[in-house]
Amino acid sequence: MGEGGERATPAMTKIVGGEMAARVRAFDWSSTPLGPRDAWSPALRLAVDIVLASNFPMALRWGPDLVLIYNDAYAPALHERHPVSLGQPLSDATPAFQSTLRSLHDDILAGRSGGYAFERLPLKVLRDGALETGYFAINYSPLPDESAPSGVGGVLVAAVEISRSVEAEQTLRRTQERYQMAREAAGVVGAWEWDMKANKVYADARYAELHNVDPSLAERGLPVEAFTPALHLDDRERIREAAMASAATGEMFSEEYRLVQADGSVRWIYTRGKAYLDDAGQPLRNAGVIIDVTERKQVEAELAAARVDLDLAAQAAGLGRWVMRPHLGQRYWDARTRAIFGLTENEAPSTSRFLSLVHPDDRAAVRDAMAAATDPHGAGTINLDYRIHRANDGALRWIEVFGQAFFEHEVCTRFVGVASDVTDRREAVERLLNQEETLRLAIDAADVGTWDHDLQTGEVRLSDRCYAMFGVPVGESVSLESLMPLTHPADIQRTRDAIARALDPAFRADYAVEFRVIGRDDHVERWLSVKGKVFFDEDGKPRRFLGAAVNITERKRAELHLRLLVNELNHRVKNSLATIQAIAAQSFNSQHSITEAQEAFSNRIVALAEAHDLLTRENWEGAEMHDVACRVAALHGGDARFDLSGAAVRLSPKTALSLSMALHELATNAVKYGALSVPGGRIQIAWDLAPEPGAPRLDMTWTERGGPPVTAPERRGFGSRLIERGLAAELSGAAVIDFQPEGVVCRIRALLDA
Repeated sequence: MGEGGERATPAMTKIVGGEMAARVRAFDWSSTPLGPRDAWSPALRLAVDIVLASNFPMALRWGPDLVLIYNDAYAPALHERHPVSLGQPLSDATPAFQSTLRSLHDDILAGRSGGYAFERLPLKVLRDGALETGYFAINYSPLPDESAPSGVGGVLVAAVEISRSVEAEQTLRRTQERYQMAREAAGVVGAWEWDMKANKVYADARYAELHNVDPSLAERGLPVEAFTPALHLDDRERIREAAMASAATGEMFSEEYRLVQADGSVRWIYTRGKAYLDDAGQPLRNAGVIIDVTERKQVEAELAAARVDLDLAAQAAGLGRWVMRPHLGQRYWDARTRAIFGLTENEAPSTSRFLSLVHPDDRAAVRDAMAAATDPHGAGTINLDYRIHRANDGALRWIEVFGQAFFEHEVCTRFVGVASDVTDRREAVERLLNQEETLRLAIDAADVGTWDHDLQTGEVRLSDRCYAMFGVPVGESVSLESLMPLTHPADIQRTRDAIARALDPAFRADYAVEFRVIGRDDHVERWLSVKGKVFFDEDGKPRRFLGAAVNITERKRAELHLRLLVNELNHRVKNSLATIQAIAAQSFNSQHSITEAQEAFSNRIVALAEAHDLLTRENWEGAEMHDVACRVAALHGGDARFDLSGAAVRLSPKTALSLSMALHELATNAVKYGALSVPGGRIQIAWDLAPEPGAPRLDMTWTERGGPPVTAPERRGFGSRLIERGLAAELSGAAVIDFQPEGVVCRIRALLDA
């Protein structure tokens, strides 16, 4: 490279490759204490090449800051810290890791130590996405660097995984332990070796004791004749012949025989051994083990006696016994099995006849299960439910069968089992499943969520609906501690008290409470009605807490709305009574005759009722101005006498009621004295929103034309006062009646939401 030209970054050797080599090349080393790669010392470059070229787990910590560089084989030991650990100084490691290895690295860097080695060190490694324990032999070695003050530039970490050898040692140790435990647990296992040329039998203590021989002498060796007196007379010749036959051929032998003990009792022994021949084919030695099988023999005798009881029990339980000998093509069914399948006493239960009774839809499954059970490489068992059409009456029945196959030289010689008619049980299960499905549909229809709290483990299992009630994603792991904060603060103490009473073995109260929850993720407030029960063990400790929750939010809203309606109804009834009282006081006075007063009172009550009808149809939420005017016009001539015009304006209940009363008063006066008292008279009702700023107000004008000439009255009656004074006070507005000669004009300004 020419002088002053750009320096090339030193290349790695050709044998360096892999993911970490690529990462090292691409890494921005200028941001680390090591500086850019082109500034690295030859010792560092060589050390990095050695690490990256190795197939063994190796890592390098370089410089005073102990910056980490490692290869692909080392990466699994870093778990989730790979690959972010590349280029990190030791100071970025966890405090626990630093406290363990800081002094070790410092000693090596300072030249105070020539390195450290650790054998059989267990470490967690990441394999196929899962953490598992591996065993390593790890060496920490100094790496020389002339440019370093101590002459040591870094620490080389070399790891050799010895997991397989450790596992092999552990397996061997466990095997030896199991073998020793088996011998100790049996307590009756003995071993011997017979030197046939010297005629000496060497035996352990248990073998000697069973043969009435001094163990110390048996350990040093005794002639075979010292052991034969213990053999039962009926077995002595048979065992001698078996031993001689094995000695002649060098084959394995196994026999069972009896030993007469010193106290006269008899023990059954199972022996297994082998004779070994010399190069000339002559008997050399005979060795083997013995096991005391006295208890097994007793059990076999008891089993033989119990078979009769078993047959009786099977019959009592409704079980039928069957036996097959597949290699001979034989099949035996007892009387109960024949009855289950509907066969006569004399009908042969062949395989073809049996399969003809099996339901066609189940026939293939039965064939496959039989083949698998009688396969020497299979499980050797059958457990199957299938349907049949009973031979005698064709009835459809469900059959359950259990069986076990026995093999000799990989040939199934016996296939035995029991069969039972489980039709009633299957029908019961079907009914139960139908009931469960019905219950599930009922729960879904009622918006019910269920929960199951294991009080021993703390696990809480919620149904999907219950998850939704708490605003938590379905399947997320939850606990009582994570759900309780979702309860509305005003209801937490009451809920905790109810839980405490249910969990207290002294009370064992049913858990029944209504409370609010605020969804964790959706922040929706819901009312829940929860009922549950705690189940206690025999010691009085609570074990399980089961229950159901119903979303009663709509019911609670309806109850609240109902209370508001009742309160509103009480208020309106009081107001209506007060209004009627005022109408009666003004109608029945000394200024009018009783007939006039009755008529005026009736008309005003009708007007009040009309206004109430209109508001009732709107659920007392208000009314449209056009509807109020139309009701008045319809009662006094309709379109033939009234002209209505105005914008769409929504009135509050109070405003609608007051304006309706006012319009009815004006219409009543028009019928008596004004435009509606003659055939050609007409009335115009016009309205619009007032232009002034502030709270919305309505401007309405009542104009009469075509009636008799009008003269202003000397005094104002109740109707005029109702409009001009009462209406102004009720609606926070103003009302003026102008008695023009050509017809009455009434102008009203009213607050829309009075």
